[in-house]
Amino acid sequence: MGLGEFLEESFDNLDGEITPNTYQEVNLDNYKFLSDEDNPEGFDERASLFTTANGAAILTSGGISENIADTGLATKYYDFDKGEFTEAGKNFYSRKFDGDQEKIDRHLANVESELKGALLDDYQKRIKTDENAVPNSLLNLNGELDNTNIDDNVGISTTITEGDQNGSNAGFELEPLQIEFGVVDNIIEKLSLRNLIYPIDADFGNTQDYMQINQFTYRAPNQKLFFGTDAEKEELGLNPDDIGIGGVPMGTPKEKHLGLVKLPMPNSLADSNNVSWGADQLNALTAAVSSGVMGQVNPFLQNTFDTLNDDKQNALQKTGSLITGTFNQLKRAFEQAGINIQEAGSEFMTAGSPLNVLGTSVIGSALLNAFQFGITPETILARGQGVVPNNNLSLLFNSPTLREFTFTWKLTPRSREEAVRVNNIIRFFKQGMAPKKGINTTSGGASYFLGTPNVFDLKFKTTTQGGSFFFEGDDINNSVVRIKTCACTGCAVNYTPDGMWNAYERGQPVSVTMSLRFAELEPIFDTDYDDDLFDYSPNRPDLQPVPIDAVGY
Repeated sequence: MGLGEFLEESFDNLDGEITPNTYQEVNLDNYKFLSDEDNPEGFDERASLFTTANGAAILTSGGISENIADTGLATKYYDFDKGEFTEAGKNFYSRKFDGDQEKIDRHLANVESELKGALLDDYQKRIKTDENAVPNSLLNLNGELDNTNIDDNVGISTTITEGDQNGSNAGFELEPLQIEFGVVDNIIEKLSLRNLIYPIDADFGNTQDYMQINQFTYRAPNQKLFFGTDAEKEELGLNPDDIGIGGVPMGTPKEKHLGLVKLPMPNSLADSNNVSWGADQLNALTAAVSSGVMGQVNPFLQNTFDTLNDDKQNALQKTGSLITGTFNQLKRAFEQAGINIQEAGSEFMTAGSPLNVLGTSVIGSALLNAFQFGITPETILARGQGVVPNNNLSLLFNSPTLREFTFTWKLTPRSREEAVRVNNIIRFFKQGMAPKKGINTTSGGASYFLGTPNVFDLKFKTTTQGGSFFFEGDDINNSVVRIKTCACTGCAVNYTPDGMWNAYERGQPVSVTMSLRFAELEPIFDTDYDDDLFDYSPNRPDLQPVPIDAVGY
C-alpha cells in the first residue's frame, strides 16, 4: 500500500457528512498569482487553498487532498492567525526572483491580494447556502474587536477609545473607519498580466515612442491629519503648530500598483497651463482707513486673547470693554494714518469737497439699497457728478487651477487575439474609474460608503537614452509635457467610428475609438520643476526631478 492510499484509507471517516470543520478545496483557476501558475508548458508545482464553513483556511502545495490538508503532513504557506506568509510560503512564491527583495515583496503583496479575493469569493458562495457560514479572519468582515461597534452590512468598525481626561484628548477619540474597498481590483491585475499593449506587435521602447498609463489604488492624501494619533502627527509634522507655520503637507495619492497599458502616441497632444488672476479695487478712502486699522490689529488680537484667557465670570464684562477699546483703537488708527478726526469731519461736511461727495454717494447708496433699489455709489457719482472714484484697479493672483487632458485613439484589431486586447484595454479604464463599494458588498447590494476610484499615472516614453540616473527611467520623453497623477473623469467609446456598424464574427467591432479624459489631482507648483532629487519631499515618491532641458509640467 502506497503512502497516498494509506492516508486516504486512514481518513475515510472524513468523507461522510460535511461539517463546519470539513475542509473543501477552492478553485484557483482565476487566481494566477495565488495558484502560482507561471509555467503552464512544463513542470509547475501549484498551490492549493482549502477552507471550512467556520472560517478556517489552509494554503498549501498542490496535489494535497481535502482529507490530509489539516493533518500536519501538508506544508502551510500562510499563517492565517498572524496574517503573514510562512517561511515555506515565502520560499515557494519567491523562488523565481533570484533574491530580488523588491520584486519578492511586490509579488507577495499580489499573492496576498488574490488570497483575500479567493477567500471572499468562497465565503460569498457559502453564505448563499449556509447562513451560518463564517468569513476567514483575514477578510476582517466580522470585526470582533473589543469596544467596537459593527455594522454587519458594510463591514465598518468604529472604535471608541477613552482619552486622557486631563489632556487635549479628553472624552473619546474616533478612529478611522475600518473598511476595505476594491473587491474586483484583482480582475484589473489579471488583465494587466495579459500584456495590455496596442497594437500587439508594437516595438515600443525600441523603435517607437509610446504612452504608458499606470493604474493605482487611491490613497487619501491627508488621512493622518484627521485620523492620525498624536505620535503620528508629531512624527509627520501635522500638529496644529506645525501646520500653522508651514501649511498642510500633501502625501502621494497612489497606493497599490494594479497594472499598466501601453498605447501609441496620441494624434492630438496638447497642454495648457493656467492660473487664476482677478481684478481688485481699492479707493483712496478705503486705503487710508485700512492702512491705519491694520496697524492696530495686533493690539486688538491681544485684547481678544486676554478676554478669552480671563476668568469665565468676567468674560461678558471684558467683551464690553473690548468693543469700547476697538473704537478707541480705530480712532488711533485714523490718527496714525495722518487723518485728523476733526479736520476729516469738517472736510466731510464741506459741500463740494471730494470727501463730502464720495461720502454722500456711499451713504446715499446704502440708504437706497436698504429699500432694494440696487444703486451703487459709482452710479450716483457718474450720473450726478460725471466722475467715478479712482479705484486703483489691479490684477491680483487668486489661485492655481487644475489641468485636464483628453486623448483619443482609434483601435482597429487585426486578429482575434488583438481584438481581445482591445476589449481588455477598454475594460481596464472603465472598471478603474468606477466608484468602489465595500469589499464585502455583493453586486447590486447596498453600500454605506463609496470608495474613491483608482487613479492613473500618464507617462510619455521614447527610445532616446540618457538623462540623470536619478530618474524613474531613462526612457522618459522630456520633450513633451509631464503629467501628475490623474483621475479618469471620462471614458467614451464609439463602436461605430465609421458611421455604420461593421463587425467580425461574434459581434466584434471592426474598429472603435476610445476617448479618455483625465484631470490632475493637484495643481502644478514651481518646485515641481526642481532638477535636484534631494529637494523633493520623501512623502512624494511620485514626483521626479525635471532636467533643465526638459519641457516639464
